[in-house]
Amino acid sequence: MKLIVSVMPRSLEEAQELDATRYEDADIIEWRADFLTKDAILQVAPAIFEKFAGRELVFTLRTRAEGGEIELSSEEYVQIIKEVTQLYQPDYVDFEYFSYKDVFEEMLDFPNLVLSYHNFQETPENMMEILSELTSLNPKVVKVSVMAHNEQDVLDLMNYTRGFKTLNPEQDFVTISMGKVGKISRIAADLTGSSWSFASQEIASAPGQISLSNMKKIQEILNEN
Repeated sequence: MKLIVSVMPRSLEEAQELDATRYEDADIIEWRADFLTKDAILQVAPAIFEKFAGRELVFTLRTRAEGGEIELSSEEYVQIIKEVTQLYQPDYVDFEYFSYKDVFEEMLDFPNLVLSYHNFQETPENMMEILSELTSLNPKVVKVSVMAHNEQDVLDLMNYTRGFKTLNPEQDFVTISMGKVGKISRIAADLTGSSWSFASQEIASAPGQISLSNMKKIQEILNEN
């Protein structure tokens, strides 16, 4: 599994002050641009892409409906994604499929989509259908992050992931059970068939995240002979 860490600057100054060396143990950087106003995103973008030049980077606009910080119309959402992508070519682009399904056709030319679904309230009963629909679209990555309230929620998502990965070995999946009880899903990504695991550096971007330094230690233990 690759370890991914989010950066969440709230201003140009905060972006410029980011110390890229502190993220060297991360395999992928996620820029959570939703902590900025929509007008500031393009102003801050050069600093982010310069700071992490040569690194794999995910561009993410996490909206309030899916646990983020920004509210955007469908037109605004797609416009910002297209502008950032055309100028800076991030390695991956997160797209909240179920929130913006009405404009998904405008994203069909994007070969690097992370089609995502987030639910900070529960692990929905139709999890299989959600994974099935996202997988059927053949994106670069299928990402699902849902809140776990008990052990069964976690085991269900882990089992679904293993099943979908077995049936679709070429498809990358990233599945996360959020919350304290779901931490095992972050550690056991290789077992379930999840390609990435999100870790934190100072501030967690979701409940239950484990620090990058601890995730590196866990990786070392799991990789021991």
